[in-house]
Amino acid sequence: MVFDTLPGLFIGIGASLLLLLYRSSRPVISELGQLPGNGHFAALDRHADSRRIPGVIVLRVEAGIYFANAERIRSTVRRAAGREGTTAVVIDAPETVPFVDVSAVRMLDELAEELEARKVRLLLARDVGQVRDVLRTAEAKAELRHVRPTVRAAVDAARTGT
Repeated sequence: MVFDTLPGLFIGIGASLLLLLYRSSRPVISELGQLPGNGHFAALDRHADSRRIPGVIVLRVEAGIYFANAERIRSTVRRAAGREGTTAVVIDAPETVPFVDVSAVRMLDELAEELEARKVRLLLARDVGQVRDVLRTAEAKAELRHVRPTVRAAVDAARTGT
């Protein structure tokens, strides 16, 4: 009752927007492993029987990639790529990455170049239409525009160098 109705409404909306920005700037990023038998990929921390692929790190970002979370994603991918024996990092971008912005495309380009200098490839798998469109119009590197249709296809490309 400290504030009147209209100022209280604006404070509530502002607080909600700040909370939304805060939460979306810290997306869940899960490392995936391959399940025996069916070959599907699942989060290592939720499926004890999923197994890492030697030399390939598979990460699923569970949020849109944009200016507010690009640095967090970059640092997570860098850390994963720095593991001994890593030759590729695959970012699984299914429905959990519904959008990217131009700053995120630039970050991914810079990250791909940085990793390439360390002999580690950055590959994308399972994009949605809007992500593909922004990658194309923002003139992302050819490797990033060549999104593999499945995680398995991206892992196979990482292993074979194609």
